[in-house]
Amino acid sequence: MSLNAKHVTAGAVAFMLLNYMLFRAARIVYRIYFHPLKNFPGPREAKTSNNWLYRITKEGSPNEVVEDLHRHLNCKAIRIAPNELHISDVSLYKVIYSQSSAFPKFGDFYAAFNIPHTLLTETDTKAHKERRRMLNSLFSRVGVLKLQPIIHDKLSLLGDKIGRLYVNGPINVYNAFRLLTTEVVMQFAFARSADLIGEDPDGFNSWFLDAFDLASQSIFDMQHNPWLRFAGNLMPRPVVRLLSKEVATLLGMREYAENSLRYFQERSELPNHPVVFDSLRSLPDVRSIDEAQDIMVAGADTTAFTLTTGTIHILSNPKIHDKLVETLDQAIPKDEEFPSLFSLEKIDYLNAIVKESLRIASAVPGRLPRVVPDGLREPLIVDGKVIPPGTIVSISAYTMHTNTDVWGLDAREFNPDRWLTSDAKGLDQYLCSFSKGTRMCLGQNVATVELTIAFAWIFRRYRLSLPEGFEIPKKVDRFTNTYLEPGVKVNMVPRA
Repeated sequence: MSLNAKHVTAGAVAFMLLNYMLFRAARIVYRIYFHPLKNFPGPREAKTSNNWLYRITKEGSPNEVVEDLHRHLNCKAIRIAPNELHISDVSLYKVIYSQSSAFPKFGDFYAAFNIPHTLLTETDTKAHKERRRMLNSLFSRVGVLKLQPIIHDKLSLLGDKIGRLYVNGPINVYNAFRLLTTEVVMQFAFARSADLIGEDPDGFNSWFLDAFDLASQSIFDMQHNPWLRFAGNLMPRPVVRLLSKEVATLLGMREYAENSLRYFQERSELPNHPVVFDSLRSLPDVRSIDEAQDIMVAGADTTAFTLTTGTIHILSNPKIHDKLVETLDQAIPKDEEFPSLFSLEKIDYLNAIVKESLRIASAVPGRLPRVVPDGLREPLIVDGKVIPPGTIVSISAYTMHTNTDVWGLDAREFNPDRWLTSDAKGLDQYLCSFSKGTRMCLGQNVATVELTIAFAWIFRRYRLSLPEGFEIPKKVDRFTNTYLEPGVKVNMVPRA
């Protein structure tokens, strides 16, 4: 290469770098001083890039950070990204997430899950409505009642194992409950069991739980760095396995779903309970697998987290614990291991325990971003400012469930009695553990039934207590709440 050519190349590179730097500088100036959201307060870094939101999310407690900002700035709408606001006005939840809401999902957020066109990730309203229609009867009250034998069967397996292991010391109930709910959802989605409860003879570990943890860790990386998702999708699976043991574990979950579909299609006997694959038979195989995998991931860890956290709070308060045990003892005969759901639902205090657990331990506590549409009858106004169309907005479940105007000064305390007052019916509109409206979680009935049966079984069958020196382990929000290792360990002794 001649000297002149080298100079030309160097000059071109320098010119491109200069233009890039000027572009970045101009974009920062625009976002701070000229963007439609310029008058909404928020951290300076959040106004200029997504880095602030990404950082607090990766640190594991984004909802607490955002709520602190609302209090510090004394406002109900704060700017958490260049084109995104978080809102703390609970009266607007029904506007953004209601049955008649025209606020569509923000596609880039849900694309990070890498399972397109499922009930969770579909952004097209008509397509979502059609998919939901296919599954509605399966997840209806009548459909979910047919799952009782599955839940009973998995609890029996769990009880057998606890009966062997409790003499060795505290039980890791978080992992035990995760295996329980995963097995129930697997049976529901795939009509087969992976025998996760029996996988580890000396504890409650499983490669499937490892896959769940890895999946939850990757979500926000995929959102902030979409090229990771594209690169991973382009690579052949054998190559991906060689490059990363962690990703290979994730692939194992996907391949289990694929193998389950083949197993289901080739089965010689019909299952005696509803199966997700049955309702999706008109879809291409890849879409059926995506939906079943989505249901499995969304319905397993979430319910287990709520069950675990509720158990911790019950055991931390002797008054609540004693009242629950006494109530269950009076309502459930000693020799009746699995009362019907109908009889359990008549126990008011048990229902209150379930609702308070869903409130205080919302499994998906954070942002479910929507986009302000054009053509609203009335503009969306917060703090006296109009939020322009095209803005990404959200109100987190954490915000809804800790609002002292709704729940009182004890909003952050576990208090089942709040659901037994004359005003309790008015609280339901603010309980959004499963979101609200047409996009609310289809698995609400499944989760509620699991929690009702499991809480009754656990506290009627066992004497539970927290180990000496117990400290609540650290939890992180990875879209779903997760307890970090070593999990949650509790003394569980079968009652005579």
